[in-house]
Amino acid sequence: MEQFTEYADKFLSGTKPIWGFFMAACSYILFPDQAFFTAACAVGAAILLDIITKYAALSKKAGGYWKAVRTCTISSNKLWDGTRIKIFSYLVVAILAGLSYRVVQLEQLSIFFATVVYTVIFLREAQSVLENLCDAGADLKWLVFWTKKKQEQILETNGAGVEKEERNDETI
Repeated sequence: MEQFTEYADKFLSGTKPIWGFFMAACSYILFPDQAFFTAACAVGAAILLDIITKYAALSKKAGGYWKAVRTCTISSNKLWDGTRIKIFSYLVVAILAGLSYRVVQLEQLSIFFATVVYTVIFLREAQSVLENLCDAGADLKWLVFWTKKKQEQILETNGAGVEKEERNDETI
């Protein structure tokens, strides 16, 4: 029993209260409602799938994973550059959506705003995953078309307007 209390003392004295405060503040801002957390997890999973499918597409184009690594088609620096920008921009948007919950007096309005934001981000990531799968050889062009159409409908319904954008394969 004495060893356990000694271990507990070392564990508790080694924890940093500032990290607890930081995590609580992040949770307070980013996830004021369960819907925000669920949507953020879905977007995070879509980002991971985008990275994995991008690796698969690049491997397919290069003739295999190891050939892609040897020819620097797949590079951790290239991956990090695109992913860093994406994570930062999505984090800023998530913070704005979370803060809208604290600022807007109508709780349902801010949840609606966050739902639209996370839905558009998720559909964009889903579209990117599908495009990567098409580049890897899957026959899913019809599904890519559907996700683009759905994203346009959501933005038009909410008055945001949609501009046609070119796909930039260098981002990931």
